[in-house]
Amino acid sequence: MTAALSQDDFAASRSAPAPRRPIPVGVQILSTILYGAFAITVTVIALDQFWPAGVALAVILGWRGGFVPMSRSEDPAREIIAEIRGLSPEAKQRSSGNASFDAYRNDTLQRLEEEQENFSDFLDRLRDARDQREFDGFMDSRAAAARAARLENAEA
Repeated sequence: MTAALSQDDFAASRSAPAPRRPIPVGVQILSTILYGAFAITVTVIALDQFWPAGVALAVILGWRGGFVPMSRSEDPAREIIAEIRGLSPEAKQRSSGNASFDAYRNDTLQRLEEEQENFSDFLDRLRDARDQREFDGFMDSRAAAARAARLENAEA
């Protein structure tokens, strides 16, 4: 008995399935919404065209409970809840375990918030200046039209 593997056995042992990545929460939510819209539309059309088929379709879709793409895990609901919690503002404030990094992150976030506020103020001033310029132009054109009308009346 030899311990050597044939070339086919070696290739088969190397081609193990790649690990599956979990499907993002946004994709799961979007696919559930789209599936629901599709299922309701098809059920209504089926009820309108041939009611027994519509009832059967409604029962099947209701029994199945909808379509939620899942990664192959034993408890996908916990994974989804954990991912949603990870997106919350509270999760962003948690400590990373490294005090220097946390201080840097907080300083950077504070600086970005200040820059955002300054930029919003700049945009407000820019809009105000544009509005004032447009208003001044409008008033100048009205004044010019009024002067022209007065000159015509004076000549007549």
